[in-house]
Amino acid sequence: MANSEPTVDALTDEELQSLQGLRAAPSGEPPLRFVQQCQDWFEAWLDANKHPLEGGAVPASQVLMFIFSEAPDIERPKFNAAETQWKRFFPGSHDQSAQGVILSNENFRKMYCICPSLGSLHNAFQLAVDHLKASDTFAIAQLTQRRLLFHLPAGDIEDWCASPTVSELRLSTEPLSADRIEADVEQFHKDSLLHAKNPIAKMVWMGKKHPYKLYPDPERRIQSYLHLYLHASYKLLAGIVDEESVGKGGRCDIRVMWRSLPGAPFQPHTTTMLELKVLIEGDGPTHHRKWALSGITQAHDYRRSDSEAVYACVFDARKNQADQMLDLDEVAKEKDVRLRRYLMEAPIDSKGCASTAKAPTEGRKAVTKKPVKESGKKSAKKKGASIK
Repeated sequence: MANSEPTVDALTDEELQSLQGLRAAPSGEPPLRFVQQCQDWFEAWLDANKHPLEGGAVPASQVLMFIFSEAPDIERPKFNAAETQWKRFFPGSHDQSAQGVILSNENFRKMYCICPSLGSLHNAFQLAVDHLKASDTFAIAQLTQRRLLFHLPAGDIEDWCASPTVSELRLSTEPLSADRIEADVEQFHKDSLLHAKNPIAKMVWMGKKHPYKLYPDPERRIQSYLHLYLHASYKLLAGIVDEESVGKGGRCDIRVMWRSLPGAPFQPHTTTMLELKVLIEGDGPTHHRKWALSGITQAHDYRRSDSEAVYACVFDARKNQADQMLDLDEVAKEKDVRLRRYLMEAPIDSKGCASTAKAPTEGRKAVTKKPVKESGKKSAKKKGASIK
């Protein structure tokens, strides 16, 4: 990705309206689908209550918390400690006064208000700490602040409260393209995974007590968070973000699909495919190379006739990130796959323990605002985000 990108004109109102016929159904595992439903409901609530919000009619203390349950009626005893009432909640009303704690299944068909009011975000956090577990999925809507915080299974609740993950609805009208998606993945990496202190990084790494250890299935974790990030980014443009869509080459991690505008090379839709791989400390250089290579091969196999581009996204969680296996660039080029590398800083004690990620040689640059020097003495934290 180039450091300076050409300016792209925003879509016109007519072009935006032409996209509205394309709608995405939530995808992925139940907790992920639940958070997508929360994202979509919150967007609709903000739209329905635009005027009360602008007029200051919604108090700052109005907070709504959604807790996921596969079957609220059956699992009700599990949440007895937080329950002060049991009343139906109707999501379609988008009531201006909506607040409290809602127990709901993934598609919002069965929703019950188990607490009429929280009064503050602080109280919502206290409820989570007192009554929920790391395996629980929940989302908290700060209505007046227009923020949605969410927690997916795993990751310590106390750590999450100290640095919660936030879903922000981005209302950009810049048309979708492979280059834009690449830039958004880069921004996600910078905000979420580059540094160990990032909120989502804390849900992926096991912490300083377990240096260079990731929670199980790190690719699935990163995939879920990236999926939600892109889903929020492209909602206005009716871009569909699928998880593991089935293609001739199998299942890819993420597909972004949008309706092509008149004159676009692909009709009626355009897609971009993302295959994610994580290099895990302890697997050894031979396995790391095979794993990164498999990402390139899979991305190539997932290409569709309407694909503008396919990506192999390699997230590097190794202790020594000096060898970026730059010869794989030629393999990717031959297969017309865009290979992108993303460094991940581990949550370790800072004194003398930082990983040494060397920049690629032969004129290749890290994708950052500042140039990366070819020195093994500087840590990956100081040297930049991702490497093409």
